[in-house]
This record gives sequence, C-alpha cells and structure tokens, in this order.
Amino acid sequence: MSAPYDIETGAPSAELLEVARQEIRETPEVRAAAILELRKLLQATSDLNFPDDDDFLLFYLRPTHFYPESALKLMRNVAAFQKEYHDVLHNLMPSDIKNEVTNYNLVTVLTNRDQMGRRMVVIRMGEVWDPKEVNEDKIFAILYTIHKLAILEPATQINGIVVIYDFAGLGMKQIKGMSTGASKRLLSFIQEAAPLRMKAVHFINEPIIFNMVWALMKPFVKEKLKKRMFFHGEDRKKLFKHINPECLPADFGGSLPALNYGSKEWYPAMEKYSDFIKKFNSAGFK
Repeated sequence: MSAPYDIETGAPSAELLEVARQEIRETPEVRAAAILELRKLLQATSDLNFPDDDDFLLFYLRPTHFYPESALKLMRNVAAFQKEYHDVLHNLMPSDIKNEVTNYNLVTVLTNRDQMGRRMVVIRMGEVWDPKEVNEDKIFAILYTIHKLAILEPATQINGIVVIYDFAGLGMKQIKGMSTGASKRLLSFIQEAAPLRMKAVHFINEPIIFNMVWALMKPFVKEKLKKRMFFHGEDRKKLFKHINPECLPADFGGSLPALNYGSKEWYPAMEKYSDFIKKFNSAGFK
C-alpha cells in the first residue's frame, strides 16, 4: 500500500491470480472471453448505460465468477437498486458525507487485511452511535461510498471483504434509530447489488437487546448470507476461529496495536478517487 490510508490499485500478483484461478475461474483466456461477451450483452441492452472498458466490466465479472450473463444481471440489480434508493444515492459524492466521516468514527476500514487477504470493515452501531447526529441514511451512504473504492482494488475484488459489526453498549436510543426499511436496504445491497464478494459478517459485543435488531434484519437475510453471518458476543475465541488474532487490533482482542485511526484518516482517499466515483454514479438505467 502506497500510504496507510489509501487503496491498492496495482496489478494483482501472481499469487493473487492463482487464488482467482482457483476460486473464481479466472485465467487470461477466460477473462478475455468473458469481457468480450459481457460487452456484447451490455451493448445489446436497450435500457442499461454502463461504462464498458475492460476494468469496469471486471468489477462485475469477478464477483460472478466470469459468467457474463450473471454479470449483466448484477449490473441490472445495481441499476435497479440505485433507482429505488435514488433519494440517498443519486450523484452521491464524498463531500455529501464529509461531516459524518470526519467527525464521527462509525465506519472504519482497517489498514491491514486478514489472513486470507480480505479487506476488513468495522461498523460501530452501539453506544458510540447517536442516531440524532448521524441517521441510518448517512451510515448507508458512507458504506456505499466505501464499496465504490473497494471495487477499485484487485485484491479486494478477488479475496473479498469481511464486515465486523460492533454493538458494544447498544441501547434503546440506537434501537429507535433503526428501521425495517433501512435493514431491507442494507441487505438488498449486500445480497443483490454490490459488485463485491461478501465473505463474512461478524457481530461482536451484541447484548440481549440485540435480538430486537436481529428481528428487523432476519426476514431479509437469504440462506447464502445467513451461512456467512456469525454471532460472537464477547467471546473472542469464536471470532479468532474466523480471523487470526494477529490480524486484529487490541480493540477486538487481537495482537495488533489498538486503533489510533478512524474514518477521518480515510476521507482524503475518498476525495482522491472522486473521478471514479462520478464514473460509477453515471452507470445505471438510461
């Protein structure tokens, strides 16, 4: 990584390409043929407007294991999702969430990856979250912006992403700040409209009252994602079965130093890639 709070846009290493071959069928031949076919499928549509350069098409081919028809379906899902949540996502730029990113440390991307090379994102929804200061729409806008940057990283395209939800100190103030509609939006995004490989979602420090949160989410969780959701409470040994403690900060019982950075330090990276974010925003229905 060129800087602690920047993304990795360099070409994938030979080792990473071997992972891609084993897990998502990627070879030079498969990649070239799939890009060509997806471009043809996209150009044949009458209602989709997506950039069709090789790199942009790869964003949709890698999470769909290089099946062009599936990649096109994902594109259509993304377009439909952006249309449905137009009020939050239309032309969403980093400047629209600067206050929430720089003044509230609710969503943090760890600078290191886990033992499998996956990006790790921490979302704090417990006592540190004041819904009156940052509502659900803004939290989702932050996550949506982060995912735009994540898909620029070949290593994240291939290895995927892990999310850690920290519910330490969750109380009724936070519960009242949540809604069924926002839960549906988040899960629709994760399961249907994110060109990323979601490898796991970990819940930690969740108190008994968390059952009320789960009641909002459970109706929208499909079986594939349910198998990738893990509930650990305060049991760090359970978490360590999935993420090596050598990859976690002391905040979560790991052997790395406690976090001394947050979303504020990442904000310049969001601005740095504003041109790409505009490009992503331009994709959708005609």
